[in-house]
Amino acid sequence: PCITVHAALISNMYARDYYLNPEMAYEAQSWAKKLYNHDSGIGYAIPEWYCWDFGGELEFPDYPKISLPRVIKRPVTSLEEIENLKMPDPRRAPATSRVFEFSKMVYKNGGKVSVSAGAPMNIAGSVLGTETLMRWMIKYPELVHRVLRVGTDYLIEMAKMYVEEFGAENVSAGANLPLDCHALISPKMFEKFSLPYIQEIHETYIGMGITKWGIHLCGDHKKNLTYWKNDIKLMPRTVFTPGSEMDIEVVAKELGKDYIIGGNVRNTTLQLGSPREVYEESRQVIEKMKNNPGGFILNPDCALTPLAPSANVFAMIQAARDFGQYR
Repeated sequence: PCITVHAALISNMYARDYYLNPEMAYEAQSWAKKLYNHDSGIGYAIPEWYCWDFGGELEFPDYPKISLPRVIKRPVTSLEEIENLKMPDPRRAPATSRVFEFSKMVYKNGGKVSVSAGAPMNIAGSVLGTETLMRWMIKYPELVHRVLRVGTDYLIEMAKMYVEEFGAENVSAGANLPLDCHALISPKMFEKFSLPYIQEIHETYIGMGITKWGIHLCGDHKKNLTYWKNDIKLMPRTVFTPGSEMDIEVVAKELGKDYIIGGNVRNTTLQLGSPREVYEESRQVIEKMKNNPGGFILNPDCALTPLAPSANVFAMIQAARDFGQYR
């Protein structure tokens, strides 16, 4: 179910405490897994964490109780500051060090851990701000490549840290690509700014022995699918989870039977619909996809909306139990 800070909501916990204390996040995620009896591992991340790691400032509100962090200051606010941008130490960076401590708890208790594979565009968006990034890709492309280069190096350094600590066989890689979608950049811009760094990350991580992958194509990536199929090194059984902006059957057909498809219950239904509506939408997705040659996993169209009622999350999982059995 891709549970994030929803775990804090159902554990009567403030989001601020959840984000700032990995021990509390681990407790909340553990209770959520017991409550829903879902099939996933547990995870933890901080929105805009790259902004924080690279020297920006975040505010963690006390009210309302479930609130996302707010950016107070970006790490880079002028062209001159890009030249001085340096890669932080992931073991000491405020967000990544917390996520790493959470991962240690997962591993200590018999679970397997996941390390971020980006995308580098996410780091650039957090460092510069999305609006600035979009403008500077046109006006100052060489400086954007500088940020992407540092961001890619940071992701690789994080992967090295995880493999060293846990062993490659216990580490999976997860990539999320909201800023690479067609709503923000064209396929040609993807090829110029995103593709080279994504290729490097995949080749480097796989070279380290990381073989389990999940890739979330957040938004509309239809015209980028050919790059994923033909130009990026992928492990067999990689899980692709497309956003609801894409037809999940088209994505599955385009990528082929070597890959698992996950999706694609809309978060709008999960937050605003009734349990019956969630159950029915989940059933429709399952019936459409459960015989996909590459395999299928039911999940929301993005990370679970924090304010989803528990009955709705249960309805999605119950639909998987009722309609997802292979006989």
